[in-house]
Order: sequence, then structure tokens, then C-alpha cells
Amino acid sequence: MHESNDNYQIWQKAQAPQSPHEFLVGRTLAQELCEKNYRDIAMSYIFITPEDVELTFRLVPGAWEAIKGVGVDLGGGIACVSSMLAKKDEVKKIYCVEYTEELVKLCQPVLKKEILGDQADKVVSVVGDFDNLELADGSLDFAIAWDSVHHSHQPIKTLKECRRVLKSGGHLVFIDRAHNNDTPQTEIERMLNIVYDKEYLRKNYLDENMTLTRRDNGEHEWRFHEWNEFFSEAGFSVKELVVLKTDTPENRILKNDADLVEIFMPFNLGGFGHRKVGFVLQTK
Repeated sequence: MHESNDNYQIWQKAQAPQSPHEFLVGRTLAQELCEKNYRDIAMSYIFITPEDVELTFRLVPGAWEAIKGVGVDLGGGIACVSSMLAKKDEVKKIYCVEYTEELVKLCQPVLKKEILGDQADKVVSVVGDFDNLELADGSLDFAIAWDSVHHSHQPIKTLKECRRVLKSGGHLVFIDRAHNNDTPQTEIERMLNIVYDKEYLRKNYLDENMTLTRRDNGEHEWRFHEWNEFFSEAGFSVKELVVLKTDTPENRILKNDADLVEIFMPFNLGGFGHRKVGFVLQTK
């Protein structure tokens, strides 16, 4: 049985940090952002407006329609994505599971109140991790994951746990980063070993003299074919698969090598290169 208090539930965590700094950015941001306007919190944490989160789900084929009933948000951060989707009449409840307690305690209440008003309880805040969902087998209609599963140290384990709690025919809408299949391992290692510069550290309210690599920050980099292999191994089939890009000259030039349809967004997607991959998956 999980613990709870008046504002959020506490589930046992299964994934141990592999670096003492892995969740540092989330903790410091939560403490600094919680007094700000909810839109400013969203832009500082996920780099996209709440309205554009909704528009992204509407633009990914099959994604908007898949969000109905009771679901879970894997690594829900500030609860912006959960709250925007919980506005749908077809959504009864979303468990928003986030590892960093400060984000759940300080920021999620702001986003839930401002976006959902008197329906804020449609989003159930949870301190926990996506490798241990304290929910019954086959109890959920859908799951969502926005820029979170690349932080998993064992993606197949994470996705199998998601598969466990979904009903037969349940959906996972997955939006995250992905690299071309021909990306060499040397480039993957180079990206992970990048040391954040002083500007990044200042913007995230960290000591500008500390040494923090992307690997220390819990990042992982996966190619298109690796995501496909993870999903298949975990028991999902792909219904829709597209590449999402902010419409910039660079993104128009750079093409994916997986022969995927590219959707150009008229807004800033945020994150690495302003490029993401969007999957709509169904349990096998």
C-alpha cells in the first residue's frame, strides 16, 4: 500500500540515481520557479507553452483520440502535460508520477490549479518512479510520456512496467528525442560527455563553477531503431510514428534516415535541436 498525504501520494522508487547530481536540476528549479506564473514555470521547465503541448498531441496522428479514461503520466515533471490533457471531458483521471518530490510538492499544485481550476483533482500527483507503478495490472486505459523515458537507465524495464498496468488494447503516447540510425556510438558518447557551460548552470540556479556533464544529469541518447526495439520487447505495437520538428531552416535541411513522415510545428518544441519523435503505441 502506498503512502499519501493531503496533496500527493508517495510510491516506492525502484530506480536508483547513478550520479549524485542526477536530479539536482529538478530540485533547484522547483524551488526557484514555484512562485512564478504557471506559464513561466512551463517555459522554464519544458520550454513550451501549455497550449502548444495540447497542439502537439492534436498534431500527432492518433494521439489526441487515444487520451481517454484513466491514465498515467510517466515522469510528469510539473504536471503541465497531465493538466492540459485532463481538460478533456473524456479523461477521468491521470496519475502524474514524478521522481523529484520538490517538483510534485511545489510546482504541480500551481499548474493543476491554473489549468484545471476546480477539476484539479483529475490529476493525482505522485512522488515515485516509472519503474514501479503502484497500480493494478490492466487497470489503465492510456499512458503518456513527454521527454522523460530517455532518463530511464533500463528503458525496456520501464516500458514493461507501463505495459503491465495498461488494459489490452491500451495506448501509450510517447514523445521524446531520437537520433538517426546512422549516428555512430562515438557521437553518442560525445553528446553524453558534454560539460554544461556556466550560462546553463546559472539559468538552472546551480553553482557556475561546478562540473556537470549531460551523463551526470541522467541523459541517454537513443536512435530510432533502438526505440522501436524497446517497444517491441516490452509488448507494444506501433500504430503511428512521426518526427516532430520546430519549423526552422536547419530542421528543414536535416532529414531523418528512418523514412518517417516529418511534421513541422509553428512553435518552439523545446529540448534537443527542437526535434522529437512521436509514437502512438498499443498493447499487443
